[in-house]
Amino acid sequence: ITDYTSDTLDLNNPGVFRDLSKPVGALNPARLEILRERYAEMPEPRFLYGTHYSSPGYVLFYLVRVAPEYVLCLQDGKFDTADRLFHGVQNVWENVFTSPADVKELIPEFYMPEFADFLCNHDNLTLGRRQDKAAVDDVDLPPWATDARNFVEKLRAALESDHVSEHLHEWIDLIFGYKQKGEEAVRADNLFYYLTYEGAVDVEAITDAAERASVEAQISEFGQTPKQLFRMPH
Repeated sequence: ITDYTSDTLDLNNPGVFRDLSKPVGALNPARLEILRERYAEMPEPRFLYGTHYSSPGYVLFYLVRVAPEYVLCLQDGKFDTADRLFHGVQNVWENVFTSPADVKELIPEFYMPEFADFLCNHDNLTLGRRQDKAAVDDVDLPPWATDARNFVEKLRAALESDHVSEHLHEWIDLIFGYKQKGEEAVRADNLFYYLTYEGAVDVEAITDAAERASVEAQISEFGQTPKQLFRMPH
C-alpha cells in the first residue's frame, strides 16, 4: 500500500498499491537514478543497495513495543533515539520511498490481525520524545484506520485483493525467483551486497580469525537474501 494519508482506503483503486514488479529501492525513479549512477562507478563486486530489505534489526525496529528485551540486547541496553524509532506508518513509508539507505519490507505481523498489538505500547515503555516534543507511544496510524486491528485487517484485505493476486508473482520473482541474482537481478534493479546471497563466500575457508568474524557478523546482522527457489518466471 502507498496511501497512508487518505480518510478512506479504496482497494478498488490500483493507484493505492505499490508496484510489485519492482523492489522497494526501485519504486522512486529519482532515488533509483542516483543509485544507478553510484553502481556504474563502483568497483567489483558492485551492488545497488548497501542495505537489505530484511534483517534482525529491521524486524526488531517494528517489534520494539512487544519485544523490547531483544531490542535492548541488540542495542547495548538502550533504545534508539526517539526520532529513529518506529513511531508512525506514514513516516516509515516516506523513508523507504526516499532514503537511499532504507529499502526494508514490512514483516508478517502487518498482515495478521491477531498480532496487531505490536503497534500498541501496552507496556507503557518509555521510548522518549522526538524533536517535535511528541512522545513515542502507540504507532501513529493512517486516517483510514480506526485502531491497530482495523489497520492490520485492511492491510490483510489489500494482500488478499484481486490486484495483489494478479501481481504477487512479480514480487516472488524478485525475492525468491529468477530476478533474485545475476544478470536478471541487474536488469530488475534488484542487486544487493554480495555477502547477502547464499554461497557467496565459503566462511569455512577463511583462515584469518578476525576476517572470518567480520564476515560472519556481516552475514548474520546485515540481512540475507532467501534461498533462490525458482529460475524461471513464476
